[in-house]
Amino acid sequence: MNTAKNNWQLALEKFLEEWEEKDFVEAALLTGSRAIGTDTLYSDVDIYIILSDSVDWRERGNKVIDGVLIEYFANPPRQIKHYFEKELKENSKCTARIVAVGETLFDKTGIAEELKREALNYMKKSFQKPDEVWIEIAKYGLWDMLDSTKDAEERNDPSFSYLYHLTLNEVLGVYSKFLSVEAPPASKVYRMFADGEFREAYMFEPFPDGEFMALFLSAIEREQVETLERLILHVFERMGGFNIDGWRLKTKTEV
Repeated sequence: MNTAKNNWQLALEKFLEEWEEKDFVEAALLTGSRAIGTDTLYSDVDIYIILSDSVDWRERGNKVIDGVLIEYFANPPRQIKHYFEKELKENSKCTARIVAVGETLFDKTGIAEELKREALNYMKKSFQKPDEVWIEIAKYGLWDMLDSTKDAEERNDPSFSYLYHLTLNEVLGVYSKFLSVEAPPASKVYRMFADGEFREAYMFEPFPDGEFMALFLSAIEREQVETLERLILHVFERMGGFNIDGWRLKTKTEV
């Protein structure tokens, strides 16, 4: 018998009692690692509560029950649908993923299944491609961050490791947006690039550049500026090239 599992399930039942009896609560989903079976000793219990559209508020919070941390989000359907649309414009499918992978705990009106169907449709939608101005500014930004990281290493600056990982994270975000794919979250990116089954469990599409993935994993493992530079040069090549000598960007004024 898995006692730890029983503990979190009992804590979840106690937590739901407080919500399920309320008239303005229509459904609840278990989501996150507990729902898809990737939980660890440090995993909390993620709950998504669906309120009635008649309420004019939303809520998120955390509660410890019998030593189990429960993190919850409570939103009416219109707010959830707003998140679907808003996040799609931001190259994210965070809320759609939460709902799509969620396990229905109770559903008084059928709204959970309705939202799950809509979430799955959003998971299939494409992101908007960035324009040329964004691409040029993004490339310059990566060059500038790499230059600052090199400078910190040369001076034995204690901030080197901090700058290195900020730059690494920026590379992932920039290149993902350029490719019109969703960037994996920082806490999961290593496993998503190294473990296809883990990636599929969270409904992330395969990253379209295998060489980038290998270079990125190497940059995480080695923390060497040379490895980071190889990664950025690879991205520059895929994004049309970059040379700081003579770089210029001329755009129209905004006023």
